[in-house]
Amino acid sequence: MEMENNIIFYTYGSTLELSGQQFDAGRLTEELLNLSPDDYRPMHERMAHITELEQSYAKSKQLPVWWELNEEMAALCQELRSWTVFRLLLDEDEDRYFSVVRQVTEQYDLFAGEEYSSSPESTILKLQSFVDDFFQQTEPRQGDFDLFDPDCGDEDMYYQMLLAVGATDETWNLYCGHIDRYRRYLHDIRAFVPTIRNFIKFILSKLKTNSPETYAAALYDFYNDRRLAEKLIVNPIRCDGDCYRTHDRHMLSYVPRELPDGSVAICQEHVTDSLQALMKADYMLALNSGYNIRRCIICEKFFLLKSGVHALYCEGACPHAPGYTCRQFGTVEVQKELAKNIPKVKAKLTAFSRITKDMQRGSITQEEARRAKDYIRDLLYDALRDPNVSVESFTEQIDAERVYHFCQITRLSKQRGRPPKKKAGEAL
Repeated sequence: MEMENNIIFYTYGSTLELSGQQFDAGRLTEELLNLSPDDYRPMHERMAHITELEQSYAKSKQLPVWWELNEEMAALCQELRSWTVFRLLLDEDEDRYFSVVRQVTEQYDLFAGEEYSSSPESTILKLQSFVDDFFQQTEPRQGDFDLFDPDCGDEDMYYQMLLAVGATDETWNLYCGHIDRYRRYLHDIRAFVPTIRNFIKFILSKLKTNSPETYAAALYDFYNDRRLAEKLIVNPIRCDGDCYRTHDRHMLSYVPRELPDGSVAICQEHVTDSLQALMKADYMLALNSGYNIRRCIICEKFFLLKSGVHALYCEGACPHAPGYTCRQFGTVEVQKELAKNIPKVKAKLTAFSRITKDMQRGSITQEEARRAKDYIRDLLYDALRDPNVSVESFTEQIDAERVYHFCQITRLSKQRGRPPKKKAGEAL
């Protein structure tokens, strides 16, 4: 199976490695889900302009048109690099390629309005000269060899060849393939981001328990329930030709290799030409690892959770109170307001207060307090959804002793009151 513009990445455990960098499963998806319509719109409009310029050059062969198109492509590359996955996929070689094309196309900007095309004889002479020089400096090769493929031979030679040959039909066809790659990236954003957002909003957020098994069952229903698929999965009929694929063109191998941290593991090596395939591998690995991505109800950004808690708030800066995280703001301000009318929320705040006091006294650690509060949040989530759980029953469930016992927390006994003063002469 041959692929163009291969994306190669590795997965092992709950880690994804791309371009030599390791990420927790789901971390790339978390960031890309926060790409808003306002972020995407300028890129979409730029690609529309690029398409117009591409069609114009194909008809006119006017190099100033190609020059302008190349500048737009370079700008689109910079816009995409706002997200980690594209900073890794579109590395410094992209800048070098755009720079070489810029030099090729601006060589003839003095002849704007005139058609430029290299004669076949001239092109053959340039290629012959370049090939002779290339093979004098390079070891003989077995099999096919394509000078127009940057993966063949020395990269410096490849760019020098482009400069030497100049603007030909071959270099233009190569450039059109470059445009198509960016076009596919934007398509995969339009397909992947809305689909996974819908899955999180309408399916995962409704689960009573969070675990790899429940995530898998939810995804199965999401893919196979025809009503859900038609409404929530991006498809060509409802979305102007865009399509979220449940199956991707993909090559998978198992390879032992040294990891960036120096350790060695048997890894799954993935080779694909699809951004969708990369992002789905990242997200599905997260679900299989028991991780979850939720949307903060305050800042509305997506965030990665490595546990099964029903968290409502992220740890990012709160847009309403810069001095607090969304989690802090939600538990202090919003919850106090809710407690006025919801007794169960008031009981939860009382339980939180007891846990905080135990932590301040040193009876439990900060991590133990966090674990106990997460457990109470889960109980509150279920209690608010179930009208059969009374306030009295919920209050008993979140009693400190029961919570500590369930979370395997041992509260240390501490002396209460003010410590006695040291007498004169006693060692401090």
